[in-house]
Amino acid sequence: MTVRSPAPVRFRLARPARSGVRSAHVVLGIGWTGLALVMLALPVALLLGGTGPHSTFVLDVMAVVGEGMIPFFAVGTVLTGVVAGLGTPWGVFRYRWVVAKTVLALAVIASSVAVSTRLLATAQAAGGTDVLWWLAGVSVAHQVALIASTVLSVEKPGGRLTGRSGVPAGSGARPGRPR
Repeated sequence: MTVRSPAPVRFRLARPARSGVRSAHVVLGIGWTGLALVMLALPVALLLGGTGPHSTFVLDVMAVVGEGMIPFFAVGTVLTGVVAGLGTPWGVFRYRWVVAKTVLALAVIASSVAVSTRLLATAQAAGGTDVLWWLAGVSVAHQVALIASTVLSVEKPGGRLTGRSGVPAGSGARPGRPR
């Protein structure tokens, strides 16, 4: 006689909650991408327009955006993504595209903390444009990663990381929908 253990209880979001979490995730992700674009446009504007009395103001605006606004949107995007992953059939570590999005988001957050914040502090302390090219370069990398994350959300490439009965891994089947 085989004794089966009970199936693990999975957290599932009801339809209205799932819709709310998904909407919050999309809005926060769009906001994060837009704010990252601001962090690209401002150093480029300083580089093209030259320095002057306005450069201190622009660097201060970058500090407010980069240190005050982006963290809220970045962490909010990741948290709503995890909640959506745990509360829906997509999962957090079930599909390659979800894992890739998570890795991209965490890489952008880590590089923002480790690189962008230091470069901005250096630019503010020196009052010059020596590091603006680096700030612009990091911002380009952030834009590429965030846009790639958006494309992954839309296209959902790569299939499953783990198979389930009846659907082989890599088949591209959508959760809850039989092939």
